[in-house]
This record gives sequence, structure tokens and C-alpha cells, in this order.
Amino acid sequence: MTASTRLLPLAAAIAFATLFAGCQKHGTDAAAVDGAEKINAYIACFNGVQQPIQESYETYVSWIANPETGPTGKESTIRAPGTVLSHRVEMCGAPMTAALAQTPANPLLDPVAKTYQERFATLNERIEDAGRYYTREDYKRDGGEGLKQRHAPLMQAYAAFFEASDAMDAALEQNEDTRRLAQIEAIEKGEGRNASYYHLKIIGDGKQLVKLLNAETPDVAAATAQLSRYQATLEEAQKAKVGQGDAMWGHMERAADKLASEGGRRIERLKSGQPLNRSEQMLLESGSSLAPGGTPQAVLASYNDLVDMSNRMAR
Repeated sequence: MTASTRLLPLAAAIAFATLFAGCQKHGTDAAAVDGAEKINAYIACFNGVQQPIQESYETYVSWIANPETGPTGKESTIRAPGTVLSHRVEMCGAPMTAALAQTPANPLLDPVAKTYQERFATLNERIEDAGRYYTREDYKRDGGEGLKQRHAPLMQAYAAFFEASDAMDAALEQNEDTRRLAQIEAIEKGEGRNASYYHLKIIGDGKQLVKLLNAETPDVAAATAQLSRYQATLEEAQKAKVGQGDAMWGHMERAADKLASEGGRRIERLKSGQPLNRSEQMLLESGSSLAPGGTPQAVLASYNDLVDMSNRMAR
């Protein structure tokens, strides 16, 4: 799984973590944020090392003709696996260990987080060992034997880590969805449909829309129905004049509207079966942040903008 496919749950997890603090500002019972510190530590570790490890792997296998059999030692270009910066490594060290020991226990997340921490530590040791070997250019003096010996253990460590990261990704997402729904219900019951309610509802409805639209085989009917629900939430908040006069709410509202627009474009493209034209394909391949309208990348970028605005409000 590539880094780009992980952006949705990562962004959603960030929103979940910061919204605990944001809702507390608006008077939500402290019990609603019970366990937030533990979850925030898990998210910090996950977000801190996930992309660097993906990039490390891609750097490492980029010069090996057959990653299954490994390097021969005769390659013209040899590149060490990218290392993870020390401050990111630390996020999965003492803070993660402390979070695992915190009570109450989280039976869904704790075992998965522990495995993730352990497999990252193992992989990071392999990467650092390889990094020292490559930096010293020992392969020039040992006929490439060190390249060959390190390859299989390193690849096994990468595979084990990615397996654990998929499980961590899914557990964080499930935990986020469950707790957000509980928060929404608690806020509506105790305080009514206030800014905190709509804040969480917009993020949750938007996330579900993106999941449907960016699925491997999108269900257009379900996505269309979800877009209608999402737009209804936006319209209800606008009619209730939620956040009126609050500049940050205005920024989030515009980002939410942008996601609705991109969601509609994606549905139109799916219904028509419209393929990417050459210029759109080139734009995507260039890695530009300006993805063509109606593409999964454009929908995801709009959602991440919404989450970013949400996070800023919660600070």
C-alpha cells in the first residue's frame, strides 16, 4: 500500500484527535474525551513514521532489478534505504510505551499499537544497520556480500511493518468512527445542534463520502446518497447561522463546500465513464497538488483541506 492511499485515514485521525480539545472548549463533558491522550500518542507515532518508512522502502527497492531476489552487487546505482529522523523515531518510543500503559485500556487499539511499535523498532534497527553499511561503502570491499545478506531480513521487516500498519490504520479508523458518533449523540442530547455538533458531523459525513468515492469500485448510488446527506448537513448548519462572524468557521465552511463540489464532479465522471485526457494524466503523473477535477486525488485533497481547517479551529 502506498503512502497516498493512507492519507484519508491519517487525516481523519488527526481531525479526531484535535476535535477532542475543540469540543471540550464548547463545554462537552470531560468524559467524552476520556482516553484522548492515549489515542493521540498512537496517532502521533503512526503519522510520524508511516510516510518516512514508505519513502524508505521506495528508495531502497528503486535500484534493485528484482526485489524478490535482491541486489547482485553489480548495480551501477546503489541507494541505502532512507532513515527516519530521530524525533520521529522517538514518537514511537517512550510516549508510545507510556500510552500503552495508560488506563483505561483500549482493547481494540492497544494490542494493535503494541505490535506496530515492536515491528517499527525491528525495522528501524534493520534500516539503521543498512544505512551504516551503505554509508561506509563496505559493498565496494566485500564484493557486495553485505548487500545480499541484509536484503532478505530487511524486506521481511518491511513486510511485517506494513502488515502491522494496515491493522493500525484500520483500528484507528474504526475507533475514530465509533467515538465520533458517540460524541455527536452526546452533544446533541446535552447541548443541541451547536457548533461542536456540526463540526463533528461535517467531518464525519465528509469522510464517509470520500471513502465511497475513492473505493476501488465506487458504488455510485451510495455515493450520490451520501453526497445528498453531506450537503443537507452543510445547508442545515448554514440556515442555523452556525459560526456566524467566526472567520475560522468561514474557512472551514468554504472547504466543506469545496468537498461537496469535488464530490459532485467525481460522481459525474463515474456516471459518464469519462477517462482522463492526456493533459490530466500528465498532471497526475507530475505529482502536482492541483489534481484534475473529478479524480480521486482531487476529492482526497479537498477532504484534507477540510480537515486542515477543522484542525486549526480546534487549536
